[in-house]
Amino acid sequence: MNIVSFINIGGIVQAINGIFDGNCFKPIEPIPVKGKYEVIITFTKPIGTKNSRRKRILKYFGTWNNEDVETINEIVQERTNFSMNRDEI
Repeated sequence: MNIVSFINIGGIVQAINGIFDGNCFKPIEPIPVKGKYEVIITFTKPIGTKNSRRKRILKYFGTWNNEDVETINEIVQERTNFSMNRDEI
């Protein structure tokens, strides 16, 4: 749960994350209050579509050479090996 609380003149204000689908706000966290409340909805960033994410990734296609790819694969493998023996992960 990622609830943010802060003090307002009228009392404690709590914030939760959610998604606006173009018509409705849908909380993605439990709502920490009951009853009717006045709310402020803040639009923070658009949610990319699958195609826009793909376009952002593809603009970097071909920018890494084989040495870069090998280095990244080694780092990923080292982190995987390190994490395999940890109980808290």
